[in-house]
Amino acid sequence: MKRIAVIAFLISSILSYGQLDDKINTVMLDYENPQKFEIGDISVSGNNFTDKNIIILMSGLSLGQTITVPGDETRVAIDRMWKQHLFSDIEVGIAKMVGTKMHLNIVVKERPRLSKYSIKGLRKGETNNVRDEISLKKNQLITEDLLNTTQREIKEYFFEKGYYGVKTTFNKSVDPEKPNFEILRIEIKRGKKIKVQDIVFEGNENIEDKKLRKLLKPKRMYKKWNIFASSKYVEDVYDETRPAILQKYSTMGYRDVSLLYDSVQIISENRVNIKIGISEGKKYYFRNITWTGNTKYRASLLDTLLGIKKGEIYDQSRLESKLFMSENGFDVSSLYMDDGYLFFNINPVEVLVENDSIDLEMRIYEGKQATVNRITIVGNDKTSDFVALRVIRTRPGDKFSRSDIQRSMRELAQLGFFDPEGLDVNPVPNPQNGTVDIEYKVVEKPSDQIEASGGWGGFGGFVGTLGLTLNNFSSRKMFQKGGWDPIPAGDGQKLAIRAQSNGPQFQGYNFSFTEPWLGGKKPNSFSISLFHNVQSTFQFTKDRPKFTTTGGSVSFGKQLKFPDDYFSFSTSITYQRYGLQDWSNFGAAELGFSNGNANNLSIMTTLGRNSSNHPIYPTEGSKFNASVQFTPPYSAFSKDKDYASLSAQEKFKWVELVKTKFSGQWFLGFPNNVKRQFVLTPSYNFGAVSPWNKDLGYSPFELFRVGGSGLSNFVLYGTDVVSQRGYDEGKISDPLNGQSTLPIYTKYSLELRYPLTVGQSSTIYAQTFLEAGNAYQSFQDFNPFRVRRAAGVGVRLFLPMFGLLGVDYAWAMDPGQYDQTGQFHFFIGQQF
Repeated sequence: MKRIAVIAFLISSILSYGQLDDKINTVMLDYENPQKFEIGDISVSGNNFTDKNIIILMSGLSLGQTITVPGDETRVAIDRMWKQHLFSDIEVGIAKMVGTKMHLNIVVKERPRLSKYSIKGLRKGETNNVRDEISLKKNQLITEDLLNTTQREIKEYFFEKGYYGVKTTFNKSVDPEKPNFEILRIEIKRGKKIKVQDIVFEGNENIEDKKLRKLLKPKRMYKKWNIFASSKYVEDVYDETRPAILQKYSTMGYRDVSLLYDSVQIISENRVNIKIGISEGKKYYFRNITWTGNTKYRASLLDTLLGIKKGEIYDQSRLESKLFMSENGFDVSSLYMDDGYLFFNINPVEVLVENDSIDLEMRIYEGKQATVNRITIVGNDKTSDFVALRVIRTRPGDKFSRSDIQRSMRELAQLGFFDPEGLDVNPVPNPQNGTVDIEYKVVEKPSDQIEASGGWGGFGGFVGTLGLTLNNFSSRKMFQKGGWDPIPAGDGQKLAIRAQSNGPQFQGYNFSFTEPWLGGKKPNSFSISLFHNVQSTFQFTKDRPKFTTTGGSVSFGKQLKFPDDYFSFSTSITYQRYGLQDWSNFGAAELGFSNGNANNLSIMTTLGRNSSNHPIYPTEGSKFNASVQFTPPYSAFSKDKDYASLSAQEKFKWVELVKTKFSGQWFLGFPNNVKRQFVLTPSYNFGAVSPWNKDLGYSPFELFRVGGSGLSNFVLYGTDVVSQRGYDEGKISDPLNGQSTLPIYTKYSLELRYPLTVGQSSTIYAQTFLEAGNAYQSFQDFNPFRVRRAAGVGVRLFLPMFGLLGVDYAWAMDPGQYDQTGQFHFFIGQQF
């Protein structure tokens, strides 16, 4: 096209001479002696949609410019306009000559634009998916490059699904309603999905075919007796997994292994065979390992840490793990890095290869110990700097420690204000002065939660919940100018307000406030809470049966340093006043206590340990809690009373008891070093209540109600509600009606989780589980192996605005006479 444009320029120039009047001077073009002319005017024709001035600007030509004819200026101008991809044809000619001034005319033919497009040959759902993948947009210029790009995007989409015979046809037609616009019709024939019939290995004498096949994708092969066993062939996925063959051989000592050939053979329209040739080479073993350059640690200590003995198989991946990246942190690099040696480097060199044995020399450069110079945190738009900095373990002036950085990242994630997937750290070494600046990068995520639901329950009146939980509250900013934006936030305090109603059956009001760093210097938490709840029957009379609970608590917590700093300790004092009026539920009537008041003043101490690495979807670590709650032994101060003969109102005027609870949960992620890990989560829960005085027996309060989702439609003070999936609410502790409570329970769970998505906006994971538990009348009746079992599947969804939501479907494996064998359970909040 460029050559045609230049020829057109010459022809138009010659033809233009015959059209000049007497006042126009003619010029004969001499190719051997080019002449210079001044551009007197530039006109444009053929442009219906592109502005004339824009086209002149694209050409680079301008009025008054001196050009050489014949010369390069017009050729360059045409090149410049071609690069804009706006035109399908371009000509530059001489319109006329006036003296030494030349009038040029630029003639263009504009490319059509895309009016709309359609896709044929696919199902509706697949058509929509293809539309999402291709980059076609209305008003785009229809060029060959655009069509080629669209064709490539379509092929890439189907290649990922195993369709390698896809064919794409483009048909263009003029849009009668829009001049210079075209309608594009795309016809797609995807063909048949390509599947792997067999993978043939040649040269593998020491690893069986079936073990090698497990390393590749696809893993399933075609079986004559099962046509559904074949698997789709996706080239990119196969190429990603192919290096696993070499890695497998490397772990077995075959360091010289190589792939001789790797071919895909088409055997039918939709079947291929893959043939892989392997050269295994010789099997090698470790022999002598020596250390040089180590002045900080003696060679015997490094040998112990390395853990590789003479005569063991030469495993390159094991060697690298022991030197640089052991999962538990026991490697040579961590030993130095945790002691400040930021500039440490180690280079394993094969100094001798003799027959099947290899001698290694570990060449170490220790460098100087680095100290932390400056700590900065970026990305915290809402959270105050000091809230993040106070949990960071690296301090200016301390020796550099990689383990401290890793622990700091965990602590930042546990705050709940930042997206764990978005956390990053950037150490900036300064070798000149032996220091390092550390920058922690965080991404804020929503942490506040709101509850708002309501309706009219017919005769029951208003039913609903209104609650607000501010997990990153700031009481300090309440009194500062500009602190309300829209609420005071950023200091890591927690404020929760909640009101709940279920018509006349229940009304509840709760308030709590927590300061996690009382005084601001140490992680000592302080909490206060107040509550008032009324439970009653579905009646409107003034003297209807009801149960009222009013009280409050104050607690103090402290992070411990022994046995390690994952431990925490807390103490709380709680007062609850129970008011009963003709109340017959939850075991009170069974003890003859239906009317009157009871008081519960108790102290609870809790020892916990939490080493999990993620607040919502942990993949490693564990959680343990052990607590003891006790009241004063009032009966010990009144030995003259015959408690066996006292009325229930007198017995329980002041509740006395000792309550012990224990819970443990482990998180075991696999496989390692992948983004989406399965997590196996075993857990155990136990609770028991003992009376101070056997003559008093168990009180109707502070016992356990076991069964169901662990939720009720109201907060049940004076009772621990324990989930036991697969059974109705309370049916484990009371098989008949689910109302009674018992003093002892035990529960075992085993969950297998898989994340569907883990991110800032939401976390979703699916799970399957086994669960077993039971409740017991007394320690004489207690048998941890006599349990009610269940199994099921479920899903959990965490939304920052609403917290953790979930649904499970569980099957009871030991149902009672009136139990359902399968049922749904709905969850709000973390179940433990």
